[in-house]
Amino acid sequence: MWCEKDLADKRKLSYYKKVINPTLEDQNYLSILTSSKKKINIEKIRTNSHELHSETGHWAVPKTPWMERICHICENTNIEDENHFLLECPAYNHIRSQFHNLCYNTDLPSLLQRQNYSELGRLLYKLFEHRNKILNQNK
Repeated sequence: MWCEKDLADKRKLSYYKKVINPTLEDQNYLSILTSSKKKINIEKIRTNSHELHSETGHWAVPKTPWMERICHICENTNIEDENHFLLECPAYNHIRSQFHNLCYNTDLPSLLQRQNYSELGRLLYKLFEHRNKILNQNK
């Protein structure tokens, strides 16, 4: 019988295979990037090992219902998932505008499969840094 942790791990693997790496190919960014900060930030998003509310909501006891895992950064009451964080949240528009070549007219899988890993790592670092700064100010 599946325990709760096994089901969560299975969902993560399913998400990874369906959205992030459908062909389960080796990930080039691991050998191309030399900066561990950039690698770590890419890995956080690709493996759901981050602190966005879409992920932390299932750490809570009892679990936060999906529809209540909203973004605390903007006022749109959208679920704070990877797509919202990377592509939609208006609180990060000023950062995304610096990476117009990455973020313009794209979706999450396409963004994560772009070959400009160094820029993607920089974008993620700046987004996570800004998010943490805002959340720490609100404490």
